Amino acid sequence: MQVSGQAMLIAGGLLVAAYVVFKKKDLGTAAVDAAGGVGETIGQGAVAATSGVVLGIGDGLGVPRTNMTECERAKAEGRTWDASFACPAGDFLSYVFN
Repeated sequence: MQVSGQAMLIAGGLLVAAYVVFKKKDLGTAAVDAAGGVGETIGQGAVAATSGVVLGIGDGLGVPRTNMTECERAKAEGRTWDASFACPAGDFLSYVFN
């Protein structure tokens, strides 16, 4: 069974956070707060990775994203005239010439 590098980082971070929580009496509250920040960061990374996978699958299946800007909607629907007003110049020009 292969374990990805990200999964190993998450597991290692959780182990460090658990160690600090159990050693709370010896380390004081500042170290526990720091460990909480590390755990929170690791958790956010896991959520970001998961959401990236979900969005990638949805894009592959053709499911439209629900949080698209007006510019992105106009480009996705092929409304070039509307995109010219809704998009920044760089985005619009790259859309037109690609």
